[in-house]
Amino acid sequence: MGERDVLGHGSSRNDDAYAAAEECVRQAFGGREPTADDLVLVFPTIHYDPHLFFAAAQRAAGNAQVVGCTAYRSFTSDANLVRGAVALYVPAADLRFGVAIRDGIHRDVFGAAKDATSAARERAGGDAGHSVLMVISDGFAGDQRAVVRGCYTVTGATVPMIGGAAAEDISMIATYQYANGQVTTNGMIAVWINSPRPLGIGVAHGWHPIGSPMIVTRAEKNVIHELDGRPAVEAYFAQRGTDLPSRVRDGLWEEPFARAALGHPLGLADTVGRFDGRHILDRTPDGALVMFGHVSEHSVVQVMAGNHQDLLEASRRSGADAAGQLDGPPRGAIVFSCAGRAGPLGKEIEAEAVSVGEGMGGAPIGGFFTYGEFARVTGSTGFHNATVVTLAL
Repeated sequence: MGERDVLGHGSSRNDDAYAAAEECVRQAFGGREPTADDLVLVFPTIHYDPHLFFAAAQRAAGNAQVVGCTAYRSFTSDANLVRGAVALYVPAADLRFGVAIRDGIHRDVFGAAKDATSAARERAGGDAGHSVLMVISDGFAGDQRAVVRGCYTVTGATVPMIGGAAAEDISMIATYQYANGQVTTNGMIAVWINSPRPLGIGVAHGWHPIGSPMIVTRAEKNVIHELDGRPAVEAYFAQRGTDLPSRVRDGLWEEPFARAALGHPLGLADTVGRFDGRHILDRTPDGALVMFGHVSEHSVVQVMAGNHQDLLEASRRSGADAAGQLDGPPRGAIVFSCAGRAGPLGKEIEAEAVSVGEGMGGAPIGGFFTYGEFARVTGSTGFHNATVVTLAL
C-alpha cells in the first residue's frame, strides 16, 4: 500500500458554499492529483445551497467522480461539524467504481434501487473478486427496506451492501443527493465498488431494551397505529417512563417530535434475539407513531435506551470488526452513523469518530450522521437506525 492509495479527508466551516466545497475537497486531496477513476465523497450540512455546493465540489474535484448528500452533521478523523462540510478522497488504485443515480424514487423505491444498482454494476465492469455496493438514498423516500430489496435483486447474497440515508437538521423538510452532475431531493445513488482484495463491513449500535416487549397490532407503511392494542403514542410513553416534558406528552411542543424521541427509538426484535433500531419521525393527532422506517404488523418491538459509554464502545467495535476483515493494513474507512445517536452521546458526540478510528487502528476515517443506515452482509434485510456502519478499505 502506497501513500497515494490512502483515504484522504478534509473539512470546512466556511459559511460560503463555494469556499467550503473548495476547501474540504482540496484538503482531502492533500496535494495529490485526482484521476477520472478516483472517487470523492462530500457531505455538507443543510445550511448550504446544495446546488451551489455540489457544483463547486465537482469543479474542485476535476475529473474525479463526485458523490454526496446532505447530512445531519459530518465528521473526519479530526473534525466533527454541526455546520460545515466534509470531503473524502478515495483513490482508485486497485479499486473500480461504478456510479448511478435515480430521481423520483418515491414512485417505485424497489424499481429505482434495482435499476440504479444494475447501472452502477455495469459501469464498474461487472463483479470482481470482492465487490461491495454502497448506497445513499433520500431520508424521506418511504420504505427504505424496499431499497435493500431492490438492490438485492442485483447483488444477490454474495455482494454486501452498506450506506446511509441523506439527512438534514431535523427540520423534516427535504434532503439532497448528488452524483453524475445531478442534484436530487428524492433520489438514490448506487456506487458499485470492485476490489481484488477483501473489504470490511462493521455494524454495531450499543442500545439496550427497556420496559416490556410490545406487539405491533396495527400498522400501515411507516405508521404504527397500535401497540398491544393501545394507541402507539400512549404505549410508547408508558414504556419510556417520565423523562419527557409534559408539553411533549400533551402534544403542545412546537419542535418536531423526532427531536424528543431521538434518545429512545424502538428496537425491532430479530430472529437471533437482537434488535434493529427504528427511529420515530412524528406523532399523529390520533395517537399513532410515524417511523423513519416501515414496521410490519405482528412485529415485536421494545423501547430502546443507551448511554454514551455503550454507544462509543459500539462505534469502536464497528471500526474494529470492519478492519479485522481486511488482509492487510486499512487504507481508511467510510462511516455512516445515525442522527439519533446525537441525543444520548450529548457532549461526547465528537468522540464517536475517534472511537471508530481507534477500532481501525488509527487509519483515516470520515462520514456523516444519517437518517438511517444500510448494512447487509448476509440475508436480504439490512436497513438500520441508531447504528454505526463502517466500510474499511
